[in-house]
Amino acid sequence: MIVYHGTTAERARKILRDGFKVKRGKVTNDLGNGVYTYCDDDNGAWDPYLNAMKFAKRFRRGRTCVLKVTVDDNEVRNNSLNLDYPGMPCEWKIVRKSFEDNAGKIWKGFPHSNAKKRHNIDGIILEKVFKSKNIFTDENNNAENPSCVLKQTYTSFISHTLSNFPNGRELVIRNLGMITKIEIQED
Repeated sequence: MIVYHGTTAERARKILRDGFKVKRGKVTNDLGNGVYTYCDDDNGAWDPYLNAMKFAKRFRRGRTCVLKVTVDDNEVRNNSLNLDYPGMPCEWKIVRKSFEDNAGKIWKGFPHSNAKKRHNIDGIILEKVFKSKNIFTDENNNAENPSCVLKQTYTSFISHTLSNFPNGRELVIRNLGMITKIEIQED
């Protein structure tokens, strides 16, 4: 599977040299800890390369570029948590209720950052779920330590915009061992 990661040219060179690193100990993003990439969706509604480029231009300073990342198809197929499956809204309601007080306390303890400005504790809740056993599962029973997370999302590519409708699909790589190749994507 091919996915795309938007970043600065400087960070891209470092990633090509040293590989991706997953930072912990700060506010996590909406889908938990991992390397955030854009991927194809089942309907071909969004261009993942274009989304990665728009993300980099909107949220990164300096010259931007897109990394083309190849991930192991079997790992995506067999050990991913798909948060778009039909039963997830009911599951998430229960999970969120169980963890939101604790996640809110954790969120308050994190240092100030751009991610913290958004006041989103979903990623903290997901990290709690991954450490718990049998909290919820998707249609493939993948919730305990998945290699990656899939979700249709909305990214504010235009300043100060929000929407209830997704404009892309993200694949968050949690297991860096599933990455088989990284290269700079040329236009």
